[in-house]
Amino acid sequence: MRNLFILIVLILVFPACLNEKQQAEKILQHYIDQKVELIRNLYLESAVATWNATVSGNEKDYQKLIDIELDFNKSNQNVSNLFAPDRFSSISQNVFSNVQDFELLKKLKFSGLITDSLLSRQLNVLYQAFMGPQIEPEKYRKIILNEIKLGQAFSSFKIELDGKKYGFAQTDSIRKNTQNALQVKAISDAVRKQGSLLAPDIVRMVKDRNEFAVNFGYPDYYCLALESKDQTPERIKKLLDEIELKTRNPYFEAKRVIDQMLARRFAIPVSDLQPWLYNDERTSYLPRKFTLKMDSLFSKVDPIQETATFFEGIGLPIQDVIDNSDLKYRPEKESLTAMINVDFRNDIRLIAGIRNSYDGMYRMMHLGGHASHYKSIANDIPYLIKTPIAAIYEGVARYFENLASDYNWLKDEFPVDEKNQKQIVLVCQHLHQVDRLFRCRKLLALSEFEREIYLNPDQDLDLLWHKLNLKYLGQNYPEERGISYWTANKFSTSLSCSVHNFVLADIFAAQLQHAVETNVIKKTGGKYQENKAVGKYLVDNLYRYGNRLPWEQLIERATKEPLNSSYLVKSMVDEEEMEK
Repeated sequence: MRNLFILIVLILVFPACLNEKQQAEKILQHYIDQKVELIRNLYLESAVATWNATVSGNEKDYQKLIDIELDFNKSNQNVSNLFAPDRFSSISQNVFSNVQDFELLKKLKFSGLITDSLLSRQLNVLYQAFMGPQIEPEKYRKIILNEIKLGQAFSSFKIELDGKKYGFAQTDSIRKNTQNALQVKAISDAVRKQGSLLAPDIVRMVKDRNEFAVNFGYPDYYCLALESKDQTPERIKKLLDEIELKTRNPYFEAKRVIDQMLARRFAIPVSDLQPWLYNDERTSYLPRKFTLKMDSLFSKVDPIQETATFFEGIGLPIQDVIDNSDLKYRPEKESLTAMINVDFRNDIRLIAGIRNSYDGMYRMMHLGGHASHYKSIANDIPYLIKTPIAAIYEGVARYFENLASDYNWLKDEFPVDEKNQKQIVLVCQHLHQVDRLFRCRKLLALSEFEREIYLNPDQDLDLLWHKLNLKYLGQNYPEERGISYWTANKFSTSLSCSVHNFVLADIFAAQLQHAVETNVIKKTGGKYQENKAVGKYLVDNLYRYGNRLPWEQLIERATKEPLNSSYLVKSMVDEEEMEK
């Protein structure tokens, strides 16, 4: 900090040497140079702690996460000067808590003098990072503890059925495979009852976040969170409303197919179907005989090695990432698919339970998309703006995930005999025109709920849940206040104002696939396999930029046109339906 003070004094003493804009940008650049290595080291430690907690699920590892967050942002008056070499936080805990630093950043942010785009984007990241620790230490501590413990509470639920206790991975498996509607209802009720105990804490978290946002001049936390992603509530609402309108009729057509399948599965009339009998957004509606047909393509294939070979072939090698990951199947990891970025190309780790099946293949392709992306962010992109926003990095992962159900890609990757060809084509159509439509509409409902709860956390949330599920999914949840079906979703314990990004990711994924196949595949032999031009196109036009550009500008650079929802709609709706 002493060096920063000297720089400011020199600039004030010799104003003629620099104009006002240059002065401001020099001060900011010097500040960033001082702090960025400390911030990088914090995220290294935090990411490793996240990895350990995710892999182990142990209470002590979750506690480590809490300790890192609180220690790093500890208020100045509570700082110990003792150096503990085994704990990074002992020498870095004040990076985001210094009041004078925050005031400097605030003045720079609102001065209008920082016009250099690289500096401006880094300033926004720093300003947001500093905001939390500026409130009263005890309030900040409560917010952090509540957020982490809510997430942990949901993931550690144990559900009792017939005298036995099950974790979420086990109950997920039961729900996917049972034909007993009463058993699904029992699981749903058990999750809802445990979730309802968290409802007051969730509402409290929303109110605390809103109070925090208002302190910094925002209407609510939702507006604050979107600003950090180069987004506005108005722009996001317009995009989501457009997708809702374009997918409404096709979805309710597809729902008739879903209803018939569920009615047959549970041996009940369509009129007796209840909301809890429908899948979540991660689970396919593909009939079991067709699931087995799709799985047969991968029964003798290791999806992990197949993915590594594919990405090597397109010039985006990820074997080093796979070697550093935890991908062996274990029941408790059945529904877990995650990338943990410790330090970009230096240390990226994947975690999932991968089996020789279609599920294993599309999850590995999803993770391969993440790994190839983060490994390829250019070294000259400043550390603070290396991480892409969710709409971009999830869009890349969804693009590669979608290839696993794209017949044109599949037939080149895995030989399909004539006998099975028609069935595989039908399976791919189902995955696109039923499952993707359902997932899209489910995410739209979740996105609007997230926006509305921040707008008014005191409203009747059960009625809101009822209305949104009826509007988007045609599912008639009970309206009874206090029944808390809205808490039976893991997203409810985080409410991170990011669900809408998964819809944007789907839009981007479809548009990116069109761009790559138009600009690369058609010009280089018609295949992805062993086509290094694919990797070069992605690195040159998308990967290398990280978060260097606003996300819509980056999409336009990567696809040669502005964000366009027509590609997503076309991928989910057949030509005849679109003409109607």
